[in-house]
Formats: sequence, C-alpha cells, structure tokens
Amino acid sequence: MEIESFEGQKDNEKIIASWRQHPWVLFKPSLVVILVIIIGSLPLALSEVSWATKFLIFFIAVGGVYFALELYLWLCTMYILTNERLLAISQSRLLMRTINEVPLRNIQNVSHTKKGLFQMMLDYGSVEIQTAGSTTAMTLRNVERPYKVQQKILTREEGIRKYELGKES
Repeated sequence: MEIESFEGQKDNEKIIASWRQHPWVLFKPSLVVILVIIIGSLPLALSEVSWATKFLIFFIAVGGVYFALELYLWLCTMYILTNERLLAISQSRLLMRTINEVPLRNIQNVSHTKKGLFQMMLDYGSVEIQTAGSTTAMTLRNVERPYKVQQKILTREEGIRKYELGKES
C-alpha cells in the first residue's frame, strides 16, 4: 500500500517507497483471540449454566477489542523512503508512537535478516540501517521481501552520494 504524503513531509521531498510489516505479524494476536474465545466457551460446553452465554459474549468482546488494538498498531507502523531520508514510524502502544529518521547521505550499511522457518517461507524479515558512529541507527522489523527493501534503500543512498560528489567537482 503506497502512501501519497505524510506529516512533516518537506515541499521538495518525494516518496520513493513505503512499507508495512508483513500481515503474518497478526497471526499471534489471532491465536490469542481464538484461545480467549475457546476459554470463554468452556462453561457453555461443559454445562448449561444461565451465565455461560454472557461469559462467552464477554470473552468474545475482550478478544475483539484486543485484536482491534493489535490491528491498529500494525496499521500505524510504517516505513517511508523518500529522496532525502528514511523514516520509521512505530506505534508500539495505543498512545505511544516513535518516529525515527535517517538522512540517506548518512547511511553507511544496510543489511537484512530472516530468522526461522516462517520468515524464510513467507519472505519477510528485518532490515538494519547503520550510520557512521552508530551500530544500528534503525531497524525495519518484519517487512515483506527484505532483500528488495535493502536494495531499494541502497540504490537511493548511492544515488544521493553520486549527486553530492557531482556537485563538489
């Protein structure tokens, strides 16, 4: 899903690419919701108590609220590559958003990692951006096709360096 603009975008700044976390990240919250609903349905399955239906409805509501929160956090976490910088917008809690920014000209190294069977099969992982004097300036977590993301960032960053070298001569 490509975005057209973002808050804080400069007048001459163009969006090259944008990424979200892989949808597989929502699998764990889905399992939690299913377990909550199963636990809520146990009294109804084991006996015909009058409060069992209300108990189940309560657990379904709790599971729904939990999944809606996880979906919101997933939707609000994104990574944006522009012609000037790379931004990581991370929504880690309902009322906690972190925005990390690295100018393309400061990027020294970009690497990607895929850990485990699911990340290898579904082709998603983390991309680490390193700058001078920093071990890891930014990590793009759980992005689809991390190799392509890495190459897109490197291509943009090399273009910026060539442009700046051309201006100096």
